[in-house]
Amino acid sequence: MERALVCTNPKKRKLVISDDDGDIGIRRVSRFKVLLPNGTSVELTVRSAENEMHVGDFVGLVREKYLELKRKCEWMKKKRDINWKGSGLYIEDADNNKITNVIDFKNFMPRKCHILRLNDGSSEVAHIFENMWDLTPDPDLLLELPEEYNFEAAIADLIDNALQAVWFNEKNNRKLVRVNVTDAKISIFDNGSGMDDSDENSLVKWGKMGASIHRLSKSTAIGGKPPYLKPCFGMFGYGGPVASMHLGRRTRVSSKTKHVKKVYVLLLQREALLSRSHSEVTWKTNGGIREPLKDEISNSDGSFTKVDILEPKVKGVDINKLQCHLKDIYFPYIQNDDLSAKGKTITPIEFQINGVDLTEIQGGEVATTNLHSCNGPEFVLQLRLSIKDDHDGTRGFHEANARLRFVYFPFTEGKESIERVLEKLTADGYIIRENFQNFSRVSIRRLGRLLPDARWTFLPFMDFRSKRVNSSRASILKRCSLRVKCFVETDAGFKPTQSKTDLAHHNHFTVALKNLGSKVSDKETAVFVEISTGAKMLTLAQLEKEYQEWVINMHNQYDEEADATAEDNPVIIVSPPNKKALGISKEVARVHQILKRKEKSWTHGQRIKVLKGACPGISNNVYATIEYFLLEGFEGDPGGEARIICRPIDIPDEKGSFLSGNEEDPTLNVGSSLSIPITVIDTEKLVAVGSVEWENRLNKIQQKSPVGSVEWENPLNKIQQKSPACFDTPIPNHYKRQQVGVVDSVSKSCDKRVTGKPSHCPEKYKLLTDDQSPELDVRAGSNFPPLAIACYDIHGNRAPFKTIADVAIQLQAAENLYFKVHGMKIGLSTDNMILKIMDAMVTSNELDKIRPSYRTTLIITSKQIPLSLTFPCRVFPGYPRHVVLKPEIREDQLLPGFIFKELMLEVFDTYRNHVSEGMEVDIVVAGFEMLNHCSTSYKVDDKGKINLTGLLKLTAGYGEIASISVVFQNTSIFQQEFSIAGRSLRIASKVPDFCAAGGQLENIEFEIVNIDGEVDTKIHHDDQNCQFHMLTIKSDFFSAEESIRYTFKHGRCTIPSICVPEIEGTFSFEACHTQYSRLCQDVEVEVIKMSNVKDVTQLPPDMNILPPQELTPLDHEDNLMVSILNNDEKELGKILRLGEKIKQVEECLEVCSKQKDEIEKDMLMLQDDVQHYHLDYVDSGFTYTKEEMTTKIRSMENSAASVLCSLTTDKKQHKIFLEDIIGVVALLGSVQSPELSKILAEYLGQEKMLGVICKSFNTAISLEKYKQNGEIDYVHALHAEAADLGKAISKRFFVMSFDDIRPYNSIDRPHNGSWHDNDSQRKLFLPDPKMPNGRTPVGFMGYAVNMIDLDTHHLQIKTTSGYGLRETVLFSLFKKLHVYKTRENMVDALPCIEEGAVSLDGGIIRENGTLSLGYGNPCICFPCTNKLDISPEAREILTKIEGKKEALLRIEKNIEKVTKHHKKYLQKFKEKEKKYNNLMDTMKTEVFPKYPLVD
Repeated sequence: MERALVCTNPKKRKLVISDDDGDIGIRRVSRFKVLLPNGTSVELTVRSAENEMHVGDFVGLVREKYLELKRKCEWMKKKRDINWKGSGLYIEDADNNKITNVIDFKNFMPRKCHILRLNDGSSEVAHIFENMWDLTPDPDLLLELPEEYNFEAAIADLIDNALQAVWFNEKNNRKLVRVNVTDAKISIFDNGSGMDDSDENSLVKWGKMGASIHRLSKSTAIGGKPPYLKPCFGMFGYGGPVASMHLGRRTRVSSKTKHVKKVYVLLLQREALLSRSHSEVTWKTNGGIREPLKDEISNSDGSFTKVDILEPKVKGVDINKLQCHLKDIYFPYIQNDDLSAKGKTITPIEFQINGVDLTEIQGGEVATTNLHSCNGPEFVLQLRLSIKDDHDGTRGFHEANARLRFVYFPFTEGKESIERVLEKLTADGYIIRENFQNFSRVSIRRLGRLLPDARWTFLPFMDFRSKRVNSSRASILKRCSLRVKCFVETDAGFKPTQSKTDLAHHNHFTVALKNLGSKVSDKETAVFVEISTGAKMLTLAQLEKEYQEWVINMHNQYDEEADATAEDNPVIIVSPPNKKALGISKEVARVHQILKRKEKSWTHGQRIKVLKGACPGISNNVYATIEYFLLEGFEGDPGGEARIICRPIDIPDEKGSFLSGNEEDPTLNVGSSLSIPITVIDTEKLVAVGSVEWENRLNKIQQKSPVGSVEWENPLNKIQQKSPACFDTPIPNHYKRQQVGVVDSVSKSCDKRVTGKPSHCPEKYKLLTDDQSPELDVRAGSNFPPLAIACYDIHGNRAPFKTIADVAIQLQAAENLYFKVHGMKIGLSTDNMILKIMDAMVTSNELDKIRPSYRTTLIITSKQIPLSLTFPCRVFPGYPRHVVLKPEIREDQLLPGFIFKELMLEVFDTYRNHVSEGMEVDIVVAGFEMLNHCSTSYKVDDKGKINLTGLLKLTAGYGEIASISVVFQNTSIFQQEFSIAGRSLRIASKVPDFCAAGGQLENIEFEIVNIDGEVDTKIHHDDQNCQFHMLTIKSDFFSAEESIRYTFKHGRCTIPSICVPEIEGTFSFEACHTQYSRLCQDVEVEVIKMSNVKDVTQLPPDMNILPPQELTPLDHEDNLMVSILNNDEKELGKILRLGEKIKQVEECLEVCSKQKDEIEKDMLMLQDDVQHYHLDYVDSGFTYTKEEMTTKIRSMENSAASVLCSLTTDKKQHKIFLEDIIGVVALLGSVQSPELSKILAEYLGQEKMLGVICKSFNTAISLEKYKQNGEIDYVHALHAEAADLGKAISKRFFVMSFDDIRPYNSIDRPHNGSWHDNDSQRKLFLPDPKMPNGRTPVGFMGYAVNMIDLDTHHLQIKTTSGYGLRETVLFSLFKKLHVYKTRENMVDALPCIEEGAVSLDGGIIRENGTLSLGYGNPCICFPCTNKLDISPEAREILTKIEGKKEALLRIEKNIEKVTKHHKKYLQKFKEKEKKYNNLMDTMKTEVFPKYPLVD
C-alpha cells in the first residue's frame, strides 16, 4: 500500500505559485490545467529550480488554488467535496499515465499549458469539467459579429472549417466532410488534422473568437490559377462559435490529433455564454477528455474533428434542399474539371450529407443552370486588380484576381433557356422571385465558395437595355444580351461580408469589379485593372467589341427564334434594300401569312394587342392587325430572326405594308406598319383581341380625334345603308363630322355636319373596363369597384338607357358553383348613357374550392332588358379574422421544455375562407419560445396555414400559464391560454414526531408527483443532456453556504441525513427544487432537549453535515424519560383545550338545531291557518309582478331572454334591432294566482318560458349567424349585442315566428271568429269538456290558454291575417290544456282529457298518457296580479310565513358554519391524541421496562 501523498518535508524550499509570466530568472516555469474529480478545474503555474516535485506537494498547491477559487465562486461551493487526504489520490496525464510518486517537469514543455487529471479514489468521477476552456475574445471582435445569419449560412460556416481542415491532408489521404442533420442533433465531421490541448493546435482556438489560425492565411490564397481552390475562408475568426450558437442551444466539439490518444471535448451553452458576456470579464466553458469512438476511428486516419449541435432551433429541415444548396455552395470542390491535366471531372473533397454523396445529387441551381446552357464556346476574361501607390510593397492586401466566364443560354423550342431554368427550380420547390427580365446574370465565387447573396443583374459592358436601337445589330444585341450569364471566380484578394454570403460592398476591388466597363470615377482611380483574354491584353473598347461579336455569333449558331411552322407557301425576298425597316440582317428572308407558334396559329388579318414593354419602342399597349410574318434565311438554316409585320389600329389599310414587284424579284414595303420580334408570342406579350374589345378601342380613338381628322371609314358613313327611322334623339359629342374635299387646285373645301340619332332597338350591352385591367379583383367582404354598362344599338352606336333596369349579379366559380353578390345599388349617369352598379359585395365561404387562382366569372343579367354579360374576375379571401390551432394542444402533454413536433395555425377570414398566400400576421407568445425566428411576423403559406412544427418550445414552469396570440394590424384575432401540468413535491418516507437535539434525520425521501399522485419518472438529473433536477434543503438553522443539493433519480430524491439543531423547540426546513421554485415542501419536527449528553469530537471544518451525537444507552433512556415527562404535560394541555372548544361548538349546534325545529313547527301551523282562506298552500315568495319577473330574467346568465330584457331597458340604443321582436313568453301576460303561475311554468318548462317571439321567420333566423363549418358566429347578431352588454349566450334558446304559427280557428263559431263576444281579452271559444254522462268534470277551472291575461299592448299585436297572440302563440304552447283544482279532480276527468291537464296542487298529465311526477320549483313563472280577495288576516299570516322563512335561512347558514368548525377541531383533536398515544407507547417500550412500576 502506498504511503499518504501529503508530504510535509521541512527541508524542501518553498514553492511559488504565480499566474503571470514575469521575470523568473533561472527557475523552470511549468503551466498546468488540473481537472478535479468533482467536475471543476484550476489553472496552475509552478516556478521551481528543481526538475521534480513530490505528488503530495503538487496536490497541496492544487488544493490551495482550489480553495482560493472556491471562496470567490458561489457555484463551486455547490460541488461535492474532494478527498484531499485519501489513499487513492493520484495524477493522470493526457496519455493515461498514472503519477503517484514524483512529477518530473522535464516531461512537460515549459510555457505550454498541460492538462492533468486528479483522482481522489471516489467512485463518483466527473467526465465534464466546468470552465475547462477560456474562450474570452478580443473585445473588438464583438463589434464585427454578423447582423443577419440564417440556417444555411451558419451550417456553411461550420463546413468551411471542416473543408479547410481536410484540404491540407496528405495527397493520397482521404478527404472527408460528413454532415448529418436531424431534429435532435446536427453533426459535422471531418478527418482533418484535429485539435488537442497544445498551444499551437489548441481546441480553444475553435471556440475562441479571433484565435483561429485560418484567418491569418488569407495572403497565401491570393493569386494562383483559377478557379482559386484554396479554402482559406477565415476572415474574422468567429465562424465556429457564432454559427453553432445560432444553430442550437448547446454545442459539443470533439477533436483528436494523431499524436494524442485522447479525444478533447469542448462544450458551449448559448445561454451561459450570453449571460457571462454581460456579467464577467472572461468567457469560460466546460470541457472534458474521453476515448475515441469506433466510427470516429474508422472514418479517420487517427485525427478528426466532430461538431455536434444539440437541441437545434430549426426542425423538419428539407434534407434534399439542403443537399442541393450545399452542392451549389461548394460545387468546384465536389466536381471539378480544372484540376485535372487531362480535363477529366474529379472529386477533390468527399462530401456526404445524411449519408448521401453530393456527387449523386442531381438538383440545385448550379446543376440546373449548367444543364440548360449551350455547348458553344465561352467568353473568358482574366482580371488582375491592384491598388496604385503601393508604398509598403505588401502584395497580399493590395492585389486581387478574378476570372470571368460568360455562358450563353439560347432561345430554343419556343422558350428562353433561362425561363426553363427558373421553371425547373420552381418545380423543385425553390422560392424564385426572379423572372427572365430581372434574372441575376452575374454570380460570384470566392476561393471556389459561392457567395449566395452576390447576385448582380449585369456588368456595365453587358447591359444593352438602355441603349438606343438604331440597327438590326443593335436590336439583336439588346435582345440576346439577356441570354448571357457571367460566372465570376475570385481569389482571397476580394473581401467578403461578415456572413460570407456576399462581397464587401464598399471594398475598392468590389466596386471596381461591379463597375467594369463603365466610366471611372474619382474613387475608383486607385484601382488599376488589367483585362486579358488568353495571352492578349484588352482595353475597354476592345473588350466591348469582342464581347458583342461573341454574342452575335452565339445568337446566329444556337438561337432558334425563327423556329416556327409556316402553314402556307413562302414568298422569297433576296437582298431587300430596307433590311433596317424590316428588322432583319440576312440577305434572304421568307414572307408568310399563316404561322404556327407554341401550338397556336396566327394568320394574316388577325387582330392583336401588343402589351406594354413587349419589345423596345412599345411603351403602351398597341392594338394592331397582323399583315405578314418574316423569317430570315432559307428553310432549315440555323439561327436567324423572325418578325411580325403588323399595322396599328390608327393606320389605314393603304398605309400599311404590302408586297410589290414581280414574282421573280418581290419586295416587302413596310409602310407605317411595325416590325416586332416573334418572341413576343413566347413571352405572352402578344394576345388576340375579340371584336368587342377592338370596337371599344376604336370608339375611344374616334372620340379623341379632332373634327375632320379621321381618315378611316367612320361608322356614320354606314347610316345611309341602315334604317334612318331608328334615330329620334340627337346625341351630340359622340359623332364627328367628316371632311369632304375635291382634289383640285382651284376648288374650295366644304364642311358638312351630319347629326346622327341612335336607334331605339338596342342590340347589345358592354361592360366598360380599363384596357389595362384584363380582370376584376375583389376581396370577400369588400365592395366591387363601380361597374359601368353601356348600351349599343343595332348599328354599333352608343344609346341611352330609358329606365333603371333590374339587374342580377352572380359569380360562377365552376360548373355548379355560384357565389351570390349582395348589397348592390343600381343607378344611371346624368346623361343616361351608363348604367352604374355600385356597392356590390361577395360574402362567400367557399373560396377554398377555387384557390389558389381564385378565378371566377362575373355574370350580369336582367329580366327587363336583353342584358347578359360576363367578365373574368378574381375573388380573394378577406383579411385574417379567425385562427384555428391544429392539432388541438392537450394540456396533459404540456411539460416544461416540450417542443411541438406538429403544430399548424389555420388562418381564416370573416367568412371562414383560408386567407390568401403571403398574408402576414404577428404571433405573440408568453411562456413559449419561438426557435429560429427572431421576428414575430409570419406569413401564411399557399394552404392558408402557418407551420410552427418544431418551432414552438414551452418555457413556462409547472403549474404556470402559457399563451399564444395572433395579431393582425394591431388587432388580436386569436388568443388561447394553457395551464401547464401541475407537479407537487411530497415526502415519501415517514418523518418522526420528535427528534433528539443534536441528532440527525436520516434517509428522508422526497417524490415529485402529478395531480393523480403518481411519481413522475421523467424528472431525472442528467448533466450530459443538461437536464438539471436537484433538491436543496434550506433552513434558518444553517447558512446558505451549508445548503446541499441532492439529485433526483426517476422522480425520487433521498437525503441521507439532516442535522438537527441543539435547541429545543420546532425545527423547520424547506425542501425545494432548484429550478422550479413551486416544487417545495415545508417540514417541521419537534426537537427534545436531552441532558447529560457526552461531548463528541467535532469533525473537520470542511464537512457540511454533522454526524449524530453518540449517547450511552443509559444516558439516552434517562434523557428520553425526562423529555417525555416534560412534553407529556404540554401535549395533555393542548388536548384538553381542544376538548373544551369541541364542547362549546357542540352546545352551539344543539341550540341552533332546537331553533330550527321550532321555526319549522311554526311554519306548519301558519300554513294550516292560511288554508282556511281557500288559498291552499300559498308561497308568497312565488308571487312576482311583471317588473320583478323582468328584473329576474335580466339577471340570468347565458340566456337570450336575459339579453333581450336588458336591451329593452336601454332607451338610447337598439331600437331598430328590437322592432320586430315581440318579447318573451313569460312576459306576455299575467295569471290570477301563484299556484296557476307555478303549474303552467312547470308544464311549459324553462326553455319555452324564456322563448323569444318574433314577428316573422326572417327576424327569427337573423338572431344568429353561422360560420363556414356550422359553428355559431359570436361576433354578429344577438350574440354581438350580448357581448356589448358583457353577457354571453351559451345555451340553445327557443324562438317562435308569430306570422308562421298556424292559428286556432273554431269550426263551431264561423259567424264571429274564434273568441267570445264582447271580450276584451279575446279569449278563445272553447266548449267545456264533457264526461260520458254529459256533465262538466268536477273541479274543472278552464283552459290554460284562456287563463292568461295578455297585456294591453300585446292585445293589439296581430298577424297580417288578423290573428292575435292568444290564438297563435298561446294556443301553440298550451293547446286545449285543462286546469283542475286538485289531482283527484284531474284523474276523475281522464275520459274527457285529450291534450293534457294540470291541477293547482301540482299534478301534470301530458298528451298520450304521459305524466310528470315528482316536485318542481320553477324560477321563471308568469307574473301574478294578486287579484284574489285576500283578507287582512290572511295577508298577515303570509307575512309571518315570509319572516319565518328568512329566520330559517339564517339559522341554516349558522349551522353550516359551526359544523365546519366542529369538523376542524375534531380532526386536530385526533391528531393530538395520536401523537400523545405514540408518546405513551415510547415510554412503555423504552423507559418502563427498565423502571417497573410498583403497585
